[in-house]
Amino acid sequence: MGRRDQMGRDGRRHSGRRRRGGCGCSLILLLLLLVGLVAAAEFGARWYLSDRAEREASARLGAPVSVGFGSSPVLWDLATQQSVGTVHLTSPGDTTVPRIDVTGHSVSLVGDTIRAASANGTATLNGDQLAAAAAEGNPAEGSPVAGLTEVRGVRPDVPAGLLRADIGGIAEIGVAPGVTAGQLTLTPQQTSLLGFTLPDGLFSGITGTVDTTVASLPEGVVIEDARVVDEGLEVVLGGRDVVLR
Repeated sequence: MGRRDQMGRDGRRHSGRRRRGGCGCSLILLLLLLVGLVAAAEFGARWYLSDRAEREASARLGAPVSVGFGSSPVLWDLATQQSVGTVHLTSPGDTTVPRIDVTGHSVSLVGDTIRAASANGTATLNGDQLAAAAAEGNPAEGSPVAGLTEVRGVRPDVPAGLLRADIGGIAEIGVAPGVTAGQLTLTPQQTSLLGFTLPDGLFSGITGTVDTTVASLPEGVVIEDARVVDEGLEVVLGGRDVVLR
């Protein structure tokens, strides 16, 4: 009897351990499944929101655009704050479109619209883009000063804060970038060259390219400043209540 009782007690103890072990494994599997579902939902939300913004921005800008969110969980932020901390929009640009780097802050989904409470960033034109854009403002062929006053190249002079424009291959003039009433301005340091008056709008191609780019960016983004950098011309962007999509 004593031996059978001992065997019975041992069997019940082993059975209890097996049941407890089974419950532990089930709980772990349930937690793993829950984590997987949350991760999948988070990935899906990020993809859905970024895909919408990328397609819209790429079509407007005419160059590929990438949209990424900050490290904070998108679904959690939307559920608790009805907004996402940051959205980062970048584009490498192309031969005519500047390189874009813009960050939206406190981004929320209002109805069918994605809005950022504020935004800041830059649009940068390199030397080749500046030269190509400047060529659009050259005097028309047949003009008596066409060859002498055409812009053949543009290079940055960072210490002086100027763009150096090669005019007709015979001289360089400094051009100071600035912003007036939200518009980019490019002011030559001199208005004549070798006795020839430089035509008005000589650098209108550059300002026009920047204006077109800004107009293609999300509604609410404006020009706040402009400066010469090693790469070329950097336009500082900002805005309030920006419509990302």
